[in-house]
Amino acid sequence: MKHSILIIAAMTAIMTMNSCQSSKDNAATQTSNEEKAIERTVDNSQRAMPRVIVYKTKADYSNHVPVNMNDNKSEIASYPDPVDVKPVKHPTQLQDGYLLDNFGIGRNVAYLDYTYEEYAALPQVPDMATLMQHIIELNPLTEYYISGDNHPRGSEGRSVEALNQAIANGMDGFNKIEL
Repeated sequence: MKHSILIIAAMTAIMTMNSCQSSKDNAATQTSNEEKAIERTVDNSQRAMPRVIVYKTKADYSNHVPVNMNDNKSEIASYPDPVDVKPVKHPTQLQDGYLLDNFGIGRNVAYLDYTYEEYAALPQVPDMATLMQHIIELNPLTEYYISGDNHPRGSEGRSVEALNQAIANGMDGFNKIEL
């Protein structure tokens, strides 16, 4: 009888650990799925891909290093290391003044007066006070869109033709983010 109770206790412990691990795996999968959308490609297949960001700015900042600010734009929340801008990750020019993000900007982006080349040549990241002094535009965006689950893509994931078609169709397949 004692032996049976020990076996049942051991099996219960194993099943509990497995269910905890499954919860962790499910949480990791859920986070992964939130960061990537299952999107339909032009050939009608599906695959997990990061969302596409298309935006417009007040002026041409395409050669300036972006940083992401906190929500009230009083502090820099994230910034690149100089090695992160090699090779230069200029946005892709789309029709009607829209740009495809190739860097990872957010709706709270600000631009530094450093060009990509100048910033890449720095020996290290400047201190936060220096970075703040180099901000040339705190509110550069006029429009900001994130792809929805139905945005079609080419085999490389970011078909300029598909993006220009979405623009021509009033940003069809994109969600407008309020700035």
